[in-house]
Amino acid sequence: MIGALAFGMLARRSLPGDFVLGGTLHLRGDRKLWLKISLLSLPWGVVSVAGIALLASLVRPQGWVFDVEHVSAPVIIGILVGGLIVTYVLTIVVHEAVHGVLLWLFTRTRPVFGFKGWYAYTDAPGWYLPRWPMIAVLAAPMTVLPVLGLPVLAFAPAGLSSFVLLGLIMNSVAAVGDVYMIGIALRVRGPVYFGDAPEAAPGEAGSWYVLAP
Repeated sequence: MIGALAFGMLARRSLPGDFVLGGTLHLRGDRKLWLKISLLSLPWGVVSVAGIALLASLVRPQGWVFDVEHVSAPVIIGILVGGLIVTYVLTIVVHEAVHGVLLWLFTRTRPVFGFKGWYAYTDAPGWYLPRWPMIAVLAAPMTVLPVLGLPVLAFAPAGLSSFVLLGLIMNSVAAVGDVYMIGIALRVRGPVYFGDAPEAAPGEAGSWYVLAP
């Protein structure tokens, strides 16, 4: 109970009176932001693949051996295509669900989930989070999913294990937007709160608020 109250105190329904808008990221229609994230995704993708591959080699040093001698090519193709689709969908769902669990812990209200064009989102409309709770929400999928997935990757049959490996890579690569936002959260000086932009629909724009000069 004490822990729940402590979590709840980290988020606010309204900003203190001495805080003003410090900046906004418009997730839709902002070509400059899209370009920045696209450029960041290249080195981040390399780091993600290398990092997950290293972890995989540590927990599964024997590698993956597939016995497909008596399996027809159409069946193999069907398994690959179906597995890729299921892995992609589950990765997005679980990624956003982990964001949602953290938001629920901090706000004690049900988060809002959605998908807009090229990105999925998890939002807590009407709530404002200070710096470190916001960083925790952003970083959660990059830490929680590997913790859950690596034991499965290590001990599951080769087929399932390989799709888990792919899912962990997808999860890390997809977190490029979270990494970008973490950079902003660390760069802003002084007390800061994060929440939706004024008049913005959930998932369309995020803002941060700083002490008035």
